[in-house]
Amino acid sequence: MTIEIDLELLKRTNLSPDEFIGLYLTFRKGYSYLAELNLNIDWIALEEKGYITIEPLGTHTIEAKFKELFSNNFDGLFEELISTYPHKVDTKGGVRILHAVDPKSKSNVKAKLKYRKIVGNNLHVHTKIISLLKVQLKIEEDNLAYLQNLETWLNNHTWEKYENITNNNGKPNTQRITRSL
Repeated sequence: MTIEIDLELLKRTNLSPDEFIGLYLTFRKGYSYLAELNLNIDWIALEEKGYITIEPLGTHTIEAKFKELFSNNFDGLFEELISTYPHKVDTKGGVRILHAVDPKSKSNVKAKLKYRKIVGNNLHVHTKIISLLKVQLKIEEDNLAYLQNLETWLNNHTWEKYENITNNNGKPNTQRITRSL
């Protein structure tokens, strides 16, 4: 089993890596892995934080606070991506189409499969991608003619280039960075 841990998610949820892995394995019924790993987990503290309920027999029930980090509605996540990513851009020679408007269209199948590989059921990964896409669109709002087709954008993980690009106001930094030599 592979578990990907987003450090930003750990900071936002105030969970240690061991706690996240323990909660994730309990959530996904991976008890055999949980027994094999030597994790340092304070289950009582996790109950106080609202992530679990400790049952009388010593079992743990995962609460909605942790479940909300994941989604069973991948179609809804992909629809949000399609609605956020520009459908078309104006170029000097006319219009260039970046993806189909309908998320269920056949021309979006490859992009949807790629997005499923990237996001899976991890709502926090989707949320991060959408927020970085919005940063990219804000930074490039005057230059959208060069925006990649959606499949290329997904294949290249282009949103990763827009991490930590903010100015002191917490808004995207749109100034060009130049250096004197």
